Order: sequence, then C-alpha cells, then structure tokens
Amino acid sequence: MHFLSNIRHPDVEQVRAAWERYVQHQELAPDTLRPYVLRAWNRARASGCNPRLGRADLLGEHDTQQLLAERHELITATAPFLGALSRAAGENRHAAMLADTDGRLLCVAGDAETMADENFPRPGSLLDEAHAGANGVGTAIAENGYVELVGPEHFIEGFHAFTCQGVPITGPQGPMGVLSMSVRTLATADRVRDILFCATEAVECDLLAKWLSGISSQQMEHTLERLRQDMLQRLTSARLRMEVAARRIAAGADVTAMVQTSKAMSAQFARQARTWRVLALERTGPAQPEPLALADIVQDLLDLLATEARVVGVQFEWGAAQRVNVLDDRQALTRRLLGGFLSALQKAAPGSTLVVEVGAVAGLGRTALKERLIDGRVRPGPVVESLRMT
Repeated sequence: MHFLSNIRHPDVEQVRAAWERYVQHQELAPDTLRPYVLRAWNRARASGCNPRLGRADLLGEHDTQQLLAERHELITATAPFLGALSRAAGENRHAAMLADTDGRLLCVAGDAETMADENFPRPGSLLDEAHAGANGVGTAIAENGYVELVGPEHFIEGFHAFTCQGVPITGPQGPMGVLSMSVRTLATADRVRDILFCATEAVECDLLAKWLSGISSQQMEHTLERLRQDMLQRLTSARLRMEVAARRIAAGADVTAMVQTSKAMSAQFARQARTWRVLALERTGPAQPEPLALADIVQDLLDLLATEARVVGVQFEWGAAQRVNVLDDRQALTRRLLGGFLSALQKAAPGSTLVVEVGAVAGLGRTALKERLIDGRVRPGPVVESLRMT
C-alpha cells in the first residue's frame, strides 16, 4: 500500500487555524500541513472549489440512476466488502463508501443516523477535488495512494467533523475507483484501517476474477480452467475470514493475526491471478523479451499448481533457489514452465516429491526437477528451462 505521509495524526487545532488563514489567502508555513493535504488544498483552490460549502454537490436523479447502471459491475463486486467495513465500525458514526474514478459516489453503507443525515454524501455526490476539495475520495484519486484526512484537513467546511480514509481500486485494465471510510473519531479510523486495506485488495481480486471469467472456457485448456476455479475458492475463503474479522473488530477483539492472514490470502490470490492472466490471454503482438527473475516465476507457478499436485498425490519442494535473472518473454517463459511442471506431475509416482532447483549453469539460468520417491530413491527429472542470463 502506498502511504503519503509518516505523520500519524495531525494537530487538529493547528490545522484548523491554518485552514482559516488559507481560505483568507494568507501564507502558510511550509511544515504546517501534511504535504499531500497542502497539495490537495492548492488543487481545490485552483479549481475554484468553495471552502465554505456545507455539503457536497449532487448529480440530478436521472444522471445518478444512469451512473449507477453504468457502474453496476463495480458496485456488485464491492457491496460485500462495504458491508464488512460498516460492521467493523460497529455502533460508531461511520460510512463506508465507493466512488468511481471521477469521484462520483456510487454506494454508501453506514449506521442508521449517518444514513438518515440529508447533508451526508449519498450516491451521485461529487467528491472529486474540484467539487469537494480535499477528501478521502477525491484526494486518493489525485494522489493515487492511501490518504487520511482528519477534521479540518478537509478543504470544505462541511466535512470538518469527519476523519476520512481512501484507497484507490485498480482493476484488470486500470483504475476503477476508490474505497473510503468516513468516521467521527480517530480511534474508529485506527480500528478499521486494516480492514479497509484488506477489503480493497479483495475487491481488486474479485474484479480480476470476473474479468478472467469473461474469457470463454472454450479458449482455455482444461487445466487452466481448473486452476481458475481453485483461485476463486481461495478468494471466497479470504472474504469469509475478512467478514469474521470485521465482526470481531466491532466487538473489540484483537484480530491482528486474522487480518494479516486475510491480507496474505488476498495478496497471494492477486499474484496467482496475474500469473493466470499471463497464461490465458492470447498474444496480440510479437514477443517482448525482458529481464525476469526466474525463481519468482517458478514460485508463482508452484503456488498456482498446489491443488493440482494434491489431486495427483504429489508435492513440490524447493531444492535450490538462486537469484537468477534471465532474458525472455514473460508469457512464453511462463507457458513453457507450466508445460514442463504439468508433464512432470503426470509422470510422477503417487506419494513422491518433485524437487525444484533454479540456478546458474555455464552462464545460463536453469530450472530443473528431480523426483524423490517414497522409499528415498531419487530419479533425475527434466531440465525444464535453460535460458540466457541478463
């Protein structure tokens, strides 16, 4: 996650005084604000945003309904995670929000009092910096990273009661929007931050899985389809763990280990899904050789094949893993390695272990396998790849 400041919490009274000076066009000391906040204020003022606004501007009813229809896929993918964020905040005043890349609010989940507040942003609200100044949605978009704005760090006065956090969502083909939390206390913000990060990663994984599902199964090998289904099951497990963590956080339990497990599972799924995409997509241009860390690609494939190996009663094990960089096209190399590993799995005796070795031999980067049988005997396996090093 990309953080924009090392300062955990600002001095709210100092920031409030700085805001008053700023809106009156007085000079500020360079270190008065967190740098990304000052950049956001400058962008908001340059765009003509009114700092005395009491609430965000809103699209008309027709335009809002059209927007929600256009962003239906993103809203559907995000809805379970907004619910988990809301439950993590518990009874405290809060709102979990989803916005698109233009800063237009798509969906809100929060406590009853917040949801009934007519002044609080709702679907169709314009939260880009030009309309709403520095805030957890617009500033996360502009800065392309996690932001937190406490009280008067917001540019418009109507948001000064809130602490807002925002994390950009990146889909398979680029930026998709922002997942944001708006709360009333720093304690609540601290409590839900990890769930916010975990939810964002899970949304990105879910979007990628849906995008990959759009590729016709007839265009894939049977093995790739099984691997994709396995990844979807792992994502479901990560979502369930996050849901349990959210409920326990709301009850005041320490769920650090559970959150870390969910984050690790989401991150692993994202790596596997990227590998799957490299394998499954048809090439649209010529091969593009680039420096590649051979052991990293092998590890991603071993993770991807873990279930396949269990099905045939074989396990993979690292024997040696030198840091070797080779020059090759990523898709071509990944596909050749996958073919070699699948062939070795098909030939291996049930109960045996395939020992993987990555190293340098005579100036070449080499991936090789050997099979260790149940009785301890070792049979040499194929050299899967031997490539020119960079």
